[in-house]
Amino acid sequence: MSIFRFGHAEYSINFFLASSLMFLSTCCCISAFASPYWTKRYQDTPKDFQNIGLWELCLYKYRHYKDDLQIPYTGCFWFWTNEMYRFRDWIIPSWFKWVQAFATLGLIFTIMTISSLIVAVFSSFRWQWRYQLVVCIMSFVIFVCELIAVCVYGLYSQDRLWMPRPEFNYLSYSYWLECTGLFFAFCACVLFAGEIQFLREYTEDYMDEMYHHKDFPYSLPNGSHLQLTEGHGRLSRSHL
Repeated sequence: MSIFRFGHAEYSINFFLASSLMFLSTCCCISAFASPYWTKRYQDTPKDFQNIGLWELCLYKYRHYKDDLQIPYTGCFWFWTNEMYRFRDWIIPSWFKWVQAFATLGLIFTIMTISSLIVAVFSSFRWQWRYQLVVCIMSFVIFVCELIAVCVYGLYSQDRLWMPRPEFNYLSYSYWLECTGLFFAFCACVLFAGEIQFLREYTEDYMDEMYHHKDFPYSLPNGSHLQLTEGHGRLSRSHL
């Protein structure tokens, strides 16, 4: 594992790369969650339906066959506005609710993970393998949640019972941002796993060395690697 120094602190290359990937994954996840462009209508095709996201639908003079009043809808509408109540069941079928649920879970774990990494960057937690194990597990959970969301949406988004004339529609950038976010989360998870393996091996070797030196006047309190960040493979001045 390579170590580099930034200011008075030292960082692992794996930790730095994994944290950077999680930051990119967070940006992608938030953008995909908030933007209404999971599905979009091709240009030069009927424009009654324009685009849809997880929480918003954009229409242009659209009349739905389940609407008894046949009112034309133009503009972007949040799913829970009063204008949408007549055909909300059409907009949000059961499979779409699962997409929303897993995308929301992915966003929650993403915020938790990036918050934990911010704490680790400014503390010695980045050298504790148990702390990184928690971050690694959360990264994997993000990957699984977002993978389920994109797979279910990709499978059912062309359903004619959900969206009229799906042959005119295509998966737009919000969907692909979610795919990119889950890819970054998986790569970060792999890097964290490699870092955990290194830290555990280093801790075991260090504890064995301490065991064979019985005159050693102190012990590592939590079995972590590089408890402070003053040097790689040497002791912190605070113990001297």
